[in-house]
Amino acid sequence: MTDVWSGAYIDMDTPWPASSRVRIFDLAQALEVGAPRHLNHPPFAFSLTKQHGELALPEGVSAAAELITTGGHSGTHVDALGHVSQNGKVFGGRDVMETQSYAGGLQVGSIEETPPLIGRGHMLDLPRMLGRDVEPDDCVGVAELERWFADRPAPERGAIVLIRTGWSRYWDDYVRFQGTHTGLPGLTVEGARWLSARHVAAVGSDTLILEKIWLGEESRPVHVHLLVESGIFIMETLRLDVLAEHQIAEFTFIALPLRVRGGTGSLIRPIAIVERD
Repeated sequence: MTDVWSGAYIDMDTPWPASSRVRIFDLAQALEVGAPRHLNHPPFAFSLTKQHGELALPEGVSAAAELITTGGHSGTHVDALGHVSQNGKVFGGRDVMETQSYAGGLQVGSIEETPPLIGRGHMLDLPRMLGRDVEPDDCVGVAELERWFADRPAPERGAIVLIRTGWSRYWDDYVRFQGTHTGLPGLTVEGARWLSARHVAAVGSDTLILEKIWLGEESRPVHVHLLVESGIFIMETLRLDVLAEHQIAEFTFIALPLRVRGGTGSLIRPIAIVERD
């Protein structure tokens, strides 16, 4: 996906379920205090500002309200194209160094340029393919992609590809989910090039970082290739076990980013729509 989103409308050639009898799966992790996050981003914070009974209205009515503070990359989220730069440039060769400020955010590559993510969805279920739980050293490269799609519909232009590692089993183990002491399974740069050659619109995973992270590694070649070189959006920390439980690999995918002016990313509420038998 290389078109810049105008914020008004977008023309899309998107396959929809042929039947009105569908099942909708929620692919977002719950936002909660203490949820895992990358150390580069602030934590999610929540507090009620009014409890029931504090503001009394006529006829026994009261209302509660809250204050939420969050980074753009908390929980299930999508990276804007300007989230990562290389040599001061973001996707399209645009200079980001002179067009950014703390108050105004990014003037190029911001989350405002991210269109609604709607398209044919594919989920590669790595534990199912391997026949075992995924370990930190496991990865998704060309061999794994070709093996998975050998007898399944391959992703085409505009598709959304999700990678399930099963790492959500460590959601309640903050350090283990981060992979600080182990590294993380994920997509290799060769696998990212395989996907970009098919002109997919977005790639996502159930891990904190989409790409394969070796212990002690600091570089982000997958982020650079997808975001900076290819204009392909990245989603992270999706809840994909629910699709695996129902052995679903193809679906209609929808996710809408918040329109945060100047933002580098956005929380999303992705869904998978599947026709019912």
